[in-house]
Amino acid sequence: MQKDGSNPGPDRIDNLKQAKHISVRTRIAILVISIVFIITVFATVIGIYFSNIEISMTVAKDLILVGRLASDMIESSINTIIQDTTYVGGMMDRAYSSGGINSLENTLASEVGPGPNFISLAVAFPDNTIVSREKEGCSYAKPDVQDVPIFLSNAPEDGVRIAEAERVDTSQYVIRCYKRISGGAVFIATLRGEYFSQLISKSNYGVYDAGKIFLVDGGRTMIANTGENLLHFQHVYQNQNENDLASIVTKALNNNDNQSTITYYRDGRGTRNICAYTPIINGTERWVLFLTVPVSETPVNRMGLIFIISGLISLAGGIIASIIISKICTRPYAELNRRNEELVIMREDAEKISISKANFLANMSHEMRTPMNAIIGMTSIGKSAQTIDKKDYAFGKIDNASRHLLGVINDVLDMSKIEAGKLDLSPALFNFEDMLQKVVNVINFRVDERKQQFYINIDSKIPRMLIGDDQRLAQVITNLLSNAVKFTPEQGTIHLKAVLLPAEDGEQQNDICRLKISVADTGIGLTGSQKEHLFHLYEQAEAATSRKYGGTGLGLAISKRIIELMGGQIWVESEAGQGSTFSFSVALRCGEQGKSHLLDEGVDWSNIRILAVDDESEIREFFQSVSANIGITCDVAASGEEALEILTRENKKYNVYFIDWKLPGMNGVELARQINAEKPGKSIVIIFSSYDLSLIENEAHAAGVEKFLQKPLFPSNIVDILTELIGSKKTTEQIKEEITYDDYSNYTILIAEDVEVNREIIQAVLEPTNVVIECAENGMQALTMFTETPYKYDMIFMDVQMPEMDGYEATRRIRALDIEPAKNISIIAMTANVFREDIEKCLAAGMNGHIGKPIDFAKMFEILNKHMVKQKR
Repeated sequence: MQKDGSNPGPDRIDNLKQAKHISVRTRIAILVISIVFIITVFATVIGIYFSNIEISMTVAKDLILVGRLASDMIESSINTIIQDTTYVGGMMDRAYSSGGINSLENTLASEVGPGPNFISLAVAFPDNTIVSREKEGCSYAKPDVQDVPIFLSNAPEDGVRIAEAERVDTSQYVIRCYKRISGGAVFIATLRGEYFSQLISKSNYGVYDAGKIFLVDGGRTMIANTGENLLHFQHVYQNQNENDLASIVTKALNNNDNQSTITYYRDGRGTRNICAYTPIINGTERWVLFLTVPVSETPVNRMGLIFIISGLISLAGGIIASIIISKICTRPYAELNRRNEELVIMREDAEKISISKANFLANMSHEMRTPMNAIIGMTSIGKSAQTIDKKDYAFGKIDNASRHLLGVINDVLDMSKIEAGKLDLSPALFNFEDMLQKVVNVINFRVDERKQQFYINIDSKIPRMLIGDDQRLAQVITNLLSNAVKFTPEQGTIHLKAVLLPAEDGEQQNDICRLKISVADTGIGLTGSQKEHLFHLYEQAEAATSRKYGGTGLGLAISKRIIELMGGQIWVESEAGQGSTFSFSVALRCGEQGKSHLLDEGVDWSNIRILAVDDESEIREFFQSVSANIGITCDVAASGEEALEILTRENKKYNVYFIDWKLPGMNGVELARQINAEKPGKSIVIIFSSYDLSLIENEAHAAGVEKFLQKPLFPSNIVDILTELIGSKKTTEQIKEEITYDDYSNYTILIAEDVEVNREIIQAVLEPTNVVIECAENGMQALTMFTETPYKYDMIFMDVQMPEMDGYEATRRIRALDIEPAKNISIIAMTANVFREDIEKCLAAGMNGHIGKPIDFAKMFEILNKHMVKQKR
């Protein structure tokens, strides 16, 4: 009822209900929107707060990690500079101690700027004088005489000091390194001022987009910076406030804490920056490496906007907005994690390389000390030996150890050439099979020692003569065979196979032969992880391998580089315990087409029949292949009994018998005896074996054996012996090359060599020529002797590195003399420096040739005969 006592109508009641219903829905909507809004704002604020904390920590860790990597690189560079300064300073010390100022000036002139770092070398003396040399265009780096007292007082008593940066003019500054030497003098090596700037600029460390790295020395001088201007020769502090960069620099330099530190500061424009600094200890000096990034450039500043947008989206869409927020929030973390993982991988790779080099140096020390111990020990034994046999035994051991040591040194030199990018090839015409035979002769005695089976298969399609670097090719094959022998147990098997590959596009027109050479063994094999590191420098399959089997770990890496230079590739197929097959391909020019070996044309070889007897199927297949290639008839038998059965039952006749000594049942000598008893004087019997044939020589000759062949067999072995016995009928004595010496009784040579034992060796080797030898102990003495009697000498062997005056300078001064002999006399360099640039340097000084040390005496005689005047004066 209403107040007036009347009842409301039904339409009125419906309108009231609808109004009430609308009001409730509106209030519920407002309530829901308010709750969502409050929750969204609260979640946004909390999210921004904790995200900023988390991301700030990640950015800080990121900066610290980058700082450590960069500081490691700078410390490594500082150590290198200290080592270079110590090394070059030692040279200056020795030069000044032995030859005074003149020798010091010569040494400075020849050694100025070793490598790309030093632009000036100088020595300051207590009398306030300086002797210096600068790189071309770097005259500004010359130390000022007025600064001598500073140099003398700042140089440490021991070690090297890298001084604070020094301004030399309005646009240049330098960094000097001091080291004391003899006579109270100080050696000064100078770096470009921008050296460390270039170093950290090339490091490619990503410190976000607007990040900077700079280095401050103990004098608060910014000596390196990756900002827009790489060179800032100025003090980094101006008006120090509590929270500016200058105060942080001062605190970092004065703080004794060696840990990386994170802090914040505002620059002159009020921008807030996050800063990480890492101390670098340079001897007694303290440098600090700084990394700074504006906070606005990090993900921290962007997160606020992201969360606000996410909140608005949440008001409109709830669950969808939450999903979008979660996805957006995870993006900065993913990028930071990716960067962090990359930096960790870079650090781990650097540590692995460092460990590999450390292991390599330890292994190399062992590899060098072992033969050196043998040389020293056997030298002592040889000196005290009372009998010739014992002395010969000691000399033999010394020779073996010396050759092993030379091989190690050659590996190290080749590795140095590879790292310097100076490993080059010297192509020449060579006989492919002769090259393989030389390799086999080197490796065969080790095969015999381990009682291994060694087989060789050479594709008859390979041209006889090829053009390429046969010495480098032989080096690769020798290395693969040495490894196969080393890692294959006794009684194991090794196969060397060479085949001619089909020509690739354009190769046939250019007369290119592509060869594939494989060395297979039944050795210990390799695992998958071992194969991954096999061709890397400084690494063998694993560290334990070098301890158990020896070796430098350089051979396969060097081989890989040689093969790549020859236009090929090298690979390995192996499983642990199943042996290995190392294969490589090379592209060589064809020197000659046709068959590899030619028989005597005066014989009808189609009527020649041979019988090859060997229990190994590979050898029987070898004889049949060679015979088919040269056009003669060959039958084979697997045993002596089978051979006799062929001779008796089948009544076949043969001109030549090739018989293995070690046959099952009846051995080769007994088979030869029965063959000759059946048909005496009508057949030629040849025994071959992998064992020392001198053990059976007398017994075999008594059985009618005419010749012996050493395994492994080459096609040329078969052809040559058939030509000798059936063709030309020449005896071994008739074709033997005798070593002869020319008589130089009326000639005189001058040997300039500062090492006495080297002079004695050369004199002993040249003694059979009857040449008169005079010696000089240094370049100055050689110059004096030649100047006084220029017409006395017919030739000069000149060592390069000698005291007082080196071989280069002595040669230049001899050539400068105004007399005819000085222009015409042959001067041959003798030096252990065997790189191409070393040889070119000798020729540029006026020398006529070069002999590397250790001296190849065959080459010495070759050069002697080439340059010595042949008619008597």
